Amino acid sequence: MGRKETEEAIADSRAGRVSGRFATVAELLADLNADDTPNIQQGSANVYADLGYPDAGEMLVKTRLVTKIGEAIKAQQLSTEQAATLLGLTPAALHELLTGRFRSQSVNDLERLASMLDEASR
Repeated sequence: MGRKETEEAIADSRAGRVSGRFATVAELLADLNADDTPNIQQGSANVYADLGYPDAGEMLVKTRLVTKIGEAIKAQQLSTEQAATLLGLTPAALHELLTGRFRSQSVNDLERLASMLDEASR
């Protein structure tokens, strides 16, 4: 069943008209779900490699470091402002980092930030 047919069948059902091969809205929805089941595939441990990024290994390392930074901030119960000050960043820059926009950061810079938080927790 195509999108147009599905939309027409839904409109007919909402208007109380039963048309086509579906007797109820439930039958229509069951058919729609059956037709739109996504093709799910098992990936590797590196989503960046699965997506074909040329720097997949480096991006995975960066992801793990940013996760470590976020977990350390949470464990130390630091506000965004406190953590940013400790790390020498603006709150906006820290927010960007923690929300996945870290491609331009080097692994060394992220390791340094993680170390700063580790030292602050002692």
